[in-house]
Amino acid sequence: MRDMVFVGRKKAPGRRRQGGVGMIEVLIAITISAFALLGLAGLQVAALRYQKVANFRSLASQYGSDIGDRIRANAAGAIAGNYTAGGTYSAAYTATSPSCATAGACTPGEIASVDIDAWRLAMNRAMAGGWGTVAGDSTNGFVVTVYFSEPDKSLAATADPGCDSKVFPTTMSTSDKAAMRCFLMVVMP
Repeated sequence: MRDMVFVGRKKAPGRRRQGGVGMIEVLIAITISAFALLGLAGLQVAALRYQKVANFRSLASQYGSDIGDRIRANAAGAIAGNYTAGGTYSAAYTATSPSCATAGACTPGEIASVDIDAWRLAMNRAMAGGWGTVAGDSTNGFVVTVYFSEPDKSLAATADPGCDSKVFPTTMSTSDKAAMRCFLMVVMP
C-alpha cells in the first residue's frame, strides 16, 4: 500500500505554527535561574561562615582535652598545683619553656610549665585569639578555659558570659572583648 498524498491541500489562512521559543520565555527562564543561583550563593556563604565557627569551637574542645591529658600524665605536677596557669590574655603568645625541656630531665613543676607553654602556643597558632587558663586543684578538679576570638563578628554582639573578664588586659577594646568566646571544662587528674 502506498501512502496517500494529498495534493493541493492548502493551509487555512491566518494560522501559523510557532517556529521557536519566544524572547519573553527565554528572558523569564534566565531571570528565574539568576535568582536561584543568587540564593544558592547566599547559602554557600552562610554555610562557610558557620563552618568556621564550628571549627573554632571544635578546636577549643580538642585543646581543652589536650591540657586535660597533659595534667593526667603529670599527676605529681597536678597534685603540687603546678598546672594552675592564670595570667593575662596575650594575642601574640611566645613560649618561655624552661631549659630542661631540651635536656629531657625536668621536674614535675617544669613539665607542667612546658605543658602550659606548648598548649598556649599551639592554641595561639591554631585559632585567632587562642589562649587558655587553668584554675582549681587536684581535689576538686581543674577548670580549663579556652579563649578564642569569634570568627563571625555578627555573632559577637555581646560578651560571652563564661569568659572571665579579669583575664583580658585593660588595653583591650570593648568590641574585642565581646568577640571573645570561652570553652570551659573540668578535668579530674
